[in-house]
Amino acid sequence: MRGEVLVDKVRKIKTDFGASLPRESRKSGKLNKFGGAAAIQILREALGDEGIVTSQRDVFMRGVKAEVDLIVPHAGQKPFLDLLYEPNQVVAALEVKKSGIYREKALEKTRNDFARLKEAGIPCAYVTFEERRNFQRRATCENLGVPCFTLAWHKKADGPLEPTQDWEGLVKFLREAVDV
Repeated sequence: MRGEVLVDKVRKIKTDFGASLPRESRKSGKLNKFGGAAAIQILREALGDEGIVTSQRDVFMRGVKAEVDLIVPHAGQKPFLDLLYEPNQVVAALEVKKSGIYREKALEKTRNDFARLKEAGIPCAYVTFEERRNFQRRATCENLGVPCFTLAWHKKADGPLEPTQDWEGLVKFLREAVDV
């Protein structure tokens, strides 16, 4: 499955959800929150189609002060209450965004969360469905210290997409982590 197909799917779901809201509610953060949650669910399904098992969204790891968007667990692992993993149960931790990081504070928080996870011995990656290629604070391997995967580039929000090969790169990264 190409990354562009996933981005289009999230865009459509978010648009359909927004259309169902009263006009005054469309400008609220709820629409963006829904878009982010939908992105994680769509990523879970797409990784499942690739044979990569994932956690539910928004889970935790014992001893790590960070919420994790999505975890790829070792085969057969059962977290406590489906929420709390032991570090030795985890293959990789993923931070997932629908359309990137916009504030320096958010970039720093993400960097710090990855540092905590890496201290626990957990490989990490950042996944964004779409992002502006030339955005000053976009997530990169250099500024986060982990692999970063962008499924498509855009020049303006909800504008035309320029697909990448990062979907294939993400799947390869996770399969290699599972096989270790």
